[in-house]
Amino acid sequence: MTLERDADDVARCFMLERMLAAGDGEEVFEGEVVGLANSGAFVSFGERGVFEGMLPVRRLRGDWWELNEFGTALIGVHGGGAIRLGDPVSVRVGGIDAPRGRVDLLPAWQED
Repeated sequence: MTLERDADDVARCFMLERMLAAGDGEEVFEGEVVGLANSGAFVSFGERGVFEGMLPVRRLRGDWWELNEFGTALIGVHGGGAIRLGDPVSVRVGGIDAPRGRVDLLPAWQED
């Protein structure tokens, strides 16, 4: 089952690469936070949430983000902002590592 999921991730990465190559490469996607970790938020995006990527906390400027004790929100230590499970987010693709099945995301509301 793990091998099948990994193969699906790789295939989706190649599909996303192709889709971005056909466009301008700077597309903004509407997504939803589907998982959280100390390192960032997992975001499902694209048509019907077919793609998934990681929005790292190091890319979220302006605050220091920490996972709450229940693992349901990333909380901004200084500003008090929050990114919660189920929150809608706008993201851009920062990088794709297709052979490993990984997508790195950038917040659409910030410039590089």
